[in-house]
Amino acid sequence: MGEPMERRRFLKVLGVTGGGAALLSGCGIGPEPTEKLIPYLIPPEDQIPGTATYYATTCRECPAGCGLHAKVREGRVVKLEGNPESPINHGRLCARGQAGLQGLYNPDRVTGPLERTGDGQWKPVAWDDAIGRLATKVKEARGKGIVFVTGHESGAFGELVDEWMRQVGGRHVTYEPFAFEALREGNRLAFATPAVPWYDFANARYLVSFGADFLDTWVSPVGYQNGFARAHGFQAGRDASMAKFVFVGPRLSLTGMNADEWIAAAPGTEGLLALAMASVIVRERLAPVPSDAARLASLLSRHAPAEVASAVGIEAGVIVRLAREFAASKGGLAVAGGIAAQYPNGAEIVAAANILNYVAGSVGKTVKFGPNESLGGAGAGSFKQMADVVSDMEAGKVAVLLIHGANPAHSLPGAFSQAIVRVGFKASFSSYLDETAAGADLLLPDLHPLEQWNDARPRAGVFALLQPVMQPVFPEARNTGDVLLRAAGRDQTFQDYLQGKWRELHRRHGGGKTFEQFWSEALQRGGIYGEAPVQPVRLAPGVAQLTAAPPALAGGPGENVLTVFPSIGLYDGRGANKPWLQELPDPVSKITWHAWIEVHPATATRWGLANGDVLLLKSPYGAVKAPVWITPGVRPDVLAAATGQGHTAYGRYAKDRSGNAFELLSSAPNGYGGRTFTVAVSVVKTGEHRRLATAEGDPRELGAHNVEVLPLGRARQLKSGEHAFEKHEAPAYAERALEDWAAAQQQQASLGNYAGEHPRWGLAIDLAKCTGCSACVTACYAENNIATVGEELVVRRRVMGWMRVERYYTGGEHGEPVGAVVTPMLCQQCGNAPCEPVCPVFAAYHTADGLNGQVYNRCVGTRYCSNNCPYKVRYFNWYNFAERGGEWESWPAPLDMLLNPDVTVREKGVMEKCTFCVQRIRGAQNRARLEDRNVRDGEIVPACAQACPSEAIVFGDLHDRRSRVSQLAQDPRGYHVLAGLNTKPAITYLAKVVHDG
Repeated sequence: MGEPMERRRFLKVLGVTGGGAALLSGCGIGPEPTEKLIPYLIPPEDQIPGTATYYATTCRECPAGCGLHAKVREGRVVKLEGNPESPINHGRLCARGQAGLQGLYNPDRVTGPLERTGDGQWKPVAWDDAIGRLATKVKEARGKGIVFVTGHESGAFGELVDEWMRQVGGRHVTYEPFAFEALREGNRLAFATPAVPWYDFANARYLVSFGADFLDTWVSPVGYQNGFARAHGFQAGRDASMAKFVFVGPRLSLTGMNADEWIAAAPGTEGLLALAMASVIVRERLAPVPSDAARLASLLSRHAPAEVASAVGIEAGVIVRLAREFAASKGGLAVAGGIAAQYPNGAEIVAAANILNYVAGSVGKTVKFGPNESLGGAGAGSFKQMADVVSDMEAGKVAVLLIHGANPAHSLPGAFSQAIVRVGFKASFSSYLDETAAGADLLLPDLHPLEQWNDARPRAGVFALLQPVMQPVFPEARNTGDVLLRAAGRDQTFQDYLQGKWRELHRRHGGGKTFEQFWSEALQRGGIYGEAPVQPVRLAPGVAQLTAAPPALAGGPGENVLTVFPSIGLYDGRGANKPWLQELPDPVSKITWHAWIEVHPATATRWGLANGDVLLLKSPYGAVKAPVWITPGVRPDVLAAATGQGHTAYGRYAKDRSGNAFELLSSAPNGYGGRTFTVAVSVVKTGEHRRLATAEGDPRELGAHNVEVLPLGRARQLKSGEHAFEKHEAPAYAERALEDWAAAQQQQASLGNYAGEHPRWGLAIDLAKCTGCSACVTACYAENNIATVGEELVVRRRVMGWMRVERYYTGGEHGEPVGAVVTPMLCQQCGNAPCEPVCPVFAAYHTADGLNGQVYNRCVGTRYCSNNCPYKVRYFNWYNFAERGGEWESWPAPLDMLLNPDVTVREKGVMEKCTFCVQRIRGAQNRARLEDRNVRDGEIVPACAQACPSEAIVFGDLHDRRSRVSQLAQDPRGYHVLAGLNTKPAITYLAKVVHDG
């Protein structure tokens, strides 16, 4: 309870609502900044207080270029959603995209330009002085070595950097730690083009991934996940079918967990398997033979199934079966990347997958060259180019180094950090004091992508715009494009420069419109969304000489193979300064806030390890300590570690958390110019132990039997009106009493609220589409002002998230193949809610439209409701996370600016839970009432359903028989979790469907 308001303060508040302008310039008594009580004295034309405004822009959290809609309230962005018009992400958004909001409001952003003093300290400097110093240093360094390193830039900013570097005699190098050199080189080896094609997952009928994690970190994960759900999801009907998915790789990633079959191939042998499948297709003429396939005869004859089976680690008969299934689908799609592309022979593995697609007739159908990804363009860059820069820095050949959108001091911790001290002048344009910026001489902080003008061209035919969706959080930051134009002596803004580039697009795509009209419409839509024609490709001249033999990855005494993979949330480390991503349980390991090493149970038994034991891994390049996580999802002869942690700077949320896996890797490029992410390591048991900050195995998770699974054949046989999982555990004599009690509860709830039949809001969650990506979890945090609690409280199992995605491993015993199933778990909005009758203060109650409501300011924290909830989806708030009263502060300024004004920020001692984003429900009902109509089906979309890349979650009125959710609730695959308890949940789960055998 807050302190009582003093009379003087009360009069001030009362006066502001009347003569606001006069009071703002009058008496300044007391510490309260009273001007905050009036958002606008003269409101902007496009802002109405209390009403959200949406602006279209583009996400820059990874190179995919997803379209965004930024929800702005009172001049600040409070939520990011996917842009439905964007062909890249189709209105959906991953966890990293949503967490971009925490990059915008990050409390550790650099607020203005800084320069390094003689004693190594930072001091503020005026922009004119900073830009003048930059221009002078660049002018002095002409001919002595000027390098500008940026992240992946496919639009106008990258072109500006190119122009400026040509003007001053420097070079522009693009650096992405997880670039796609192997993909480009593999395409060149197979088809004589480095282009990265568009993969049509939605129309694939059989999928094989050779290490490519297309659901989480590979190329365009949101768009590919959306297409995958369309292909791999089950649709009932006469022609009910679903694509089969086979994952090949040494580690069961999120993408692998969604496969119908996991082939745990030995590292580096994925290409052998692809060529063996291709040889079967050609030998048995399972598909129309391309005219030039004869050139592959010698290559494929050397890779017959019997020749490669032992190296891969599977039987020859399995290879033959996979090849026949792939060809028979007449819509096969093979993709290679991820871990498989990070071996020394990664390019050859990609080329082998290309050959498989080619002989099966998939090139031009599911593999489309023409609508190419920007990752294959001339400006995509390679690791070799960055390695050359580091060599030149070490040799003293770089006089000026400029860095924007990259942090090589973290991803190249040894080589880069040693070389940068030999550079005469270093300037960083980072918005945060990351490891690279910490070593600079001048810091010129860029605006956040949500505050600036820019564009991106993620795919041929797609031109995406970025626009400022709000005023800068820190007015002293400045668009790097403006800074470069000033430093280059050009009298224009970057907005002018950008519009100049778009005038060229207007000449090609204007359609008779004026430029102003063309520009305005592009801003409203988020860009220009066209399609590039499909272009044919043929086999490269030297394809027959392809060698897919696996390299020797580890052979010395005591050596083990370690694969390093990108974190789903933190990626290469750029997400580590965002608490939403730090606290998001990794979809596979369920670990938060720290790094881990994945070890197979057999290996752990042999070494005498338990979960949380700390290992020291040593490679020829460095050493890292991390705790063990034991999992059946990795080969016994392989260890695995994620990147993302181990920062020595980069703000309070990232600094000093575990080790940096990049330290174990070589800084030398491999044969195709990429980086090898597999390395031989020795393992030392330190004797240390720590509790894992994990959500796995939480007592809230009641067991894998909560996830129902149907074989495809059985699912096809289900008829309308049939319920495969219907259960009646209550005795017959009790049925009538239970129904009467439920009816009385509903009648009591509806009194005085609705005239006529009231709605009952519900969800349908299709587990045949849900991948476990956890985008819904971050969406719920963002929409409902859920507090992050930090690593210590996660260890104590006090996570506040209202949704969790439970993951359970399957198989693994008696020779059964290992797999996994997932299910989102949230408040079930029970019709017979066990939580309600036990609350002594009636804080838990039943709303008229069937929700299990919670009155926060009535709750006294007895937690009886949580004890009585069989689903364990009610969360007790132990701390005032909004203010620093203990170990953790969830929303330090300006991070508090992201809080949704439609949702109460809860105090400690309160039980909180999901209510289907009731603020969105009430908002839609109010609009419908003002327009004298009913709420339309699909008009209300909770945050979890809106974000879901798979479109697995559907919301609506269960009483409306025409609504999608009502129809899905009657689906034969439908079931309720713990249905025998007679809680009558409003959430229907549709059983996961798997291929037979």
